[in-house]
Amino acid sequence: MLELFAPVFHAAQGLVTYLGANPILLAILTLLAAPYVDKFLIRRKGVTYWTINDARVGVIPETLPEGNLGGAEGLRRFVRMLERMSKVDLRVRNTGGSEIRLGDWIEALEFDFSPRVVWNARVSKPSDDRLRDVERGLRFASPREPGHPPDLDISLDELRRRMVTRLVGANAGPHYSAVRLSPFSIGRRQQFTLSVVLIEPGEDGGPIKFTTGFTQNFGALRDGVVRDGGRPHPITLRRATGVLAAGLTALLVLGSVAPQPKLPEPNTACRPGQLTVEGSTVFMPTMKIIADQYAGACPEAKIATVPNGSVNGVRDVSNDHVAVTDGKQNTTQPGLHAEALAVVVYDVVVNSSAGVNGLTTAQLQGIYNGTYRDWNQLRGGASLPIRIVGRDYGSGSRELFEQSVLHVGEPGLTSNGCLTLDRGVQASVIRCERDNNAQEIQTISQTPGAIGYSDAPSAASARKSNAVTALTIDNKAFDINTAVESGYPFWTVEYFYSLGEPASNTLVGALVDYLRISDSVHARLAEAGYVPCARQAGAMLDLCNRR
Repeated sequence: MLELFAPVFHAAQGLVTYLGANPILLAILTLLAAPYVDKFLIRRKGVTYWTINDARVGVIPETLPEGNLGGAEGLRRFVRMLERMSKVDLRVRNTGGSEIRLGDWIEALEFDFSPRVVWNARVSKPSDDRLRDVERGLRFASPREPGHPPDLDISLDELRRRMVTRLVGANAGPHYSAVRLSPFSIGRRQQFTLSVVLIEPGEDGGPIKFTTGFTQNFGALRDGVVRDGGRPHPITLRRATGVLAAGLTALLVLGSVAPQPKLPEPNTACRPGQLTVEGSTVFMPTMKIIADQYAGACPEAKIATVPNGSVNGVRDVSNDHVAVTDGKQNTTQPGLHAEALAVVVYDVVVNSSAGVNGLTTAQLQGIYNGTYRDWNQLRGGASLPIRIVGRDYGSGSRELFEQSVLHVGEPGLTSNGCLTLDRGVQASVIRCERDNNAQEIQTISQTPGAIGYSDAPSAASARKSNAVTALTIDNKAFDINTAVESGYPFWTVEYFYSLGEPASNTLVGALVDYLRISDSVHARLAEAGYVPCARQAGAMLDLCNRR
């Protein structure tokens, strides 16, 4: 099932890689904060109104007794008038981030109840006594078109005088269906209720068709918005930013948090079986990632990795054991087959307290044979004992250093703590050993005057913190383009050893092909600081034939 969504996962991962996880996370936080910034910092103005009541107020005419109601025909007319009446309550509230003043209104708040006619109105339940002035600013007018002010309007007092005139059956002039609130001031979170009594048009005793709501409304604020709280608003700032934030969160999860589907690359051949890869402690962390990557894409393949040193690794090669080694190994075991994987560059590194940036081959040989025991013998200045940090006999890194730089074996072990001759031996050098390159680099970075060697990728993080210095050798440093011509000695090729040339229908053969042609393997090698030997179209990097 996961394979079906592979394009989605890969697209998300590519987009996250392109944009960067931190910018996406910043965008998510910005979107989530936007509504609150808008409300509390930008303090955008806003008025919201709700219809909280819209109901008839009349009695049922059929319940009235026949006759003239005690001689009061006017009472019958009044009762029938009540039957056509309704009452609307509108709650108006400042829902923005700041106080609204008189000058903030671009267009007054207005409600048109056509075809119903306004009979009376009042403002009730103000949350502040100052809002009682809103009632005095009420105006009443005939329906109008949007963008056009009413031709004529009247005050609340005039409306009520006309109401009395109508009660006695006299003609009180034109009817008014719109209620307009003159510009008013209202503080944050303050509110009031506008109550409007309306009457359905028509003659007494005629058919009544009861209507609700208002036909249209008006109102506009400068730097703000007027909202109908009872009308659904599918797109709001909070919803829009929330949807965008959720989308970016899903992208971030798919691209960098959720497990990515492990699918074979187009040219990857999956073969079942069990295999153990032993050898170089330098290369094994990268080899483990590659092996896990292959096994993840090919579930029937089980691949284990054991970092036990190049020499030990190649000794254990068998049908179900292969090895990765720093350089070619001198072995008498028959039938071994070697595949060049990548160029591995090494550095001679010193604790930065040593105060040197480069040494000659002769000086390095003098340090290891005891000719130089203090750094002031090489650079003058203050005294600082030279302390050698090395590897044990099974290390391919040590073998490479001895062969390409010292041209002789390293001295014996004379120290455990690397600071003094603490093993009870008489020796001309202080030399300790560590199990792998990571431990060696850590010891060198923490020990004043220490010197040792490491593959360049392992030393990179310590160099960034200025804990160690990578030395030039005879004023030379490695350059992939001029490695042979420059004569920099301290580099090698990582080899993959198997028992005989592996057949393509075996797990070993499939793994070798994967190492040769997989783009992801080449990317992983380059990311770790290695130079892949296999090039495009099956060609081999010439440098890999030199070691």
